[in-house]
Amino acid sequence: MAKAAKVSGVTGATNFKVAIGRIIETRFDEMLRHKSRTILGRDPEALHDMRVASRRLRAAMDVAVTCFPRKYGYFHRTVKELTDVLGGVRDYDVMRAALTDYRQSRPEPERVTINRILQAQRQERDANRAALIAFFEHLDDERFDVRFRGFLAEHTHG
Repeated sequence: MAKAAKVSGVTGATNFKVAIGRIIETRFDEMLRHKSRTILGRDPEALHDMRVASRRLRAAMDVAVTCFPRKYGYFHRTVKELTDVLGGVRDYDVMRAALTDYRQSRPEPERVTINRILQAQRQERDANRAALIAFFEHLDDERFDVRFRGFLAEHTHG
């Protein structure tokens, strides 16, 4: 799991809105660093790292709900939805690894059934992955990152 990025420019004397804005922006950047590898889909750890980063972002955003105008709710909900969509794929990766390890310890007749379960899970994972890619496309189409950064700049940079 990737370590959390250090947040720069925040001290005990930093205004809360400015500090939380920097924290949220840092966590957002951290999450987006994993996007291209997550879209490629070759490395389950990239998806895991993006999901962890999205959960860190959500936690920071949860703290800031009362600091911002109502429009913040849209960005907050969208990040929560992204975390959920990432989880929908990641959960299958974890389950697949566990079942694959378990299958090795079972006698051959049981492996056939486990293989069927793995195949069904693969289809469900592929459907969830397609939903994840569609969600990324939706975010790109609406320029979510630019709009979110603009919102943060408007409401936190003094």
